[in-house]
Amino acid sequence: MGTGVVGILIFNLPFGDQGIRTTVASAFLILNIIVFLAFSLASIARYALFPQIWMLMIHEPIQSLFLGCFPMALATIISATVSISLIHTRLHSLIMFLWGLWWFDLALSYASCILLPYIMITRHRISWEHHNATWLLPVIPLIVAGSCGAVLTTALIELNPEKAKITVAASSISLAIGLSLSMMIITTYLFRLFAHGFPAAGLVVSLLVPLGPCGQGGYALLLLGRHFNTLSSRLGIEEALYGKIAMALAATGALTIWSIGSWLGIIAALGLVEATCTSKIHFRVNFWGMVFPLGVYSLLTMQLGHDLNLQFFRVCGTILSAITGLLWLGISSKTLYLAFDGTIFIAPCLDDKSQIRPWFNASSKSPKDEVGANGTSDMENAQEETAHTEGHGVVTNAQEVK
Repeated sequence: MGTGVVGILIFNLPFGDQGIRTTVASAFLILNIIVFLAFSLASIARYALFPQIWMLMIHEPIQSLFLGCFPMALATIISATVSISLIHTRLHSLIMFLWGLWWFDLALSYASCILLPYIMITRHRISWEHHNATWLLPVIPLIVAGSCGAVLTTALIELNPEKAKITVAASSISLAIGLSLSMMIITTYLFRLFAHGFPAAGLVVSLLVPLGPCGQGGYALLLLGRHFNTLSSRLGIEEALYGKIAMALAATGALTIWSIGSWLGIIAALGLVEATCTSKIHFRVNFWGMVFPLGVYSLLTMQLGHDLNLQFFRVCGTILSAITGLLWLGISSKTLYLAFDGTIFIAPCLDDKSQIRPWFNASSKSPKDEVGANGTSDMENAQEETAHTEGHGVVTNAQEVK
């Protein structure tokens, strides 16, 4: 995800030579594919050799949520491939292959949006105090898939308008579901911040995660609004004015979401600065969770500059893209350095097995009935262990690196 979004940002920069940007973006695309395949094969081998780890990971209340990063990482590959292929040539066979791959990614995104929240409801022990922005990870894939479908429609409009219409409809539905759920979760997350303050040091880097649905959702709105306008005229719809209205509403919605993201980003930046000054934050793989949200927010900013023809958004988007690139460079360098001695790899699911809902554990009783000698219940002990896990950082799914 992080590597993929950096390449997309470079390709969409409003300044610089197009040929150079395309070449660099192509290099990032190749790197993204290599990393994606490598970690996918490693994950498959891990769960094939040690199948018992899968259930432990699913029951881990934070690590399991990063399964949603897999369809998001795949979507960045599809989007970048479509964008770069449009520069060189419109290969019908390649676009059709990517279109089929996109439907697979969309299916995975729906699985993430439905199954992971269900597991959170039925298997995980959660509390308001331990609520954090990683709750967004299961639903963001639908937004990313909708954005990817909008990019894919840019090629399909010329090749097959009927398939483009189907893609726009499917992308709009997934965007509506993902964006609605994200805003609900962000609302509860703000209540958690007001009531309990910023998360523990190990999870403070998740403060930037809410920028993800804002940036990707606004970007998808702009593209889909433009496609509605184009398709309404090409498919012979009598009232072509509907397309203009859709494009205006999309631009208004994108600007509104960008404004919300700006406020969330400022709060997150202040929180990160304060946490860095007041406590020691150990580097973990979850630092990669800062790259993608900031990257897609930068992408929305640049797209607003393009669609509204405002230099302010172009300049701000370029600056944010540069910050994202530097952040990617620093995190990737630190990751490679710590990977050699193995300190970067930690699996919380192998250290804590008490996060399963008691009614799904045949050997356990109700939390209120299980009171230890010290007068504390199992539920309270589980919350303490979860807080301990948060304090030491959280290892994300390997797809987050992409």
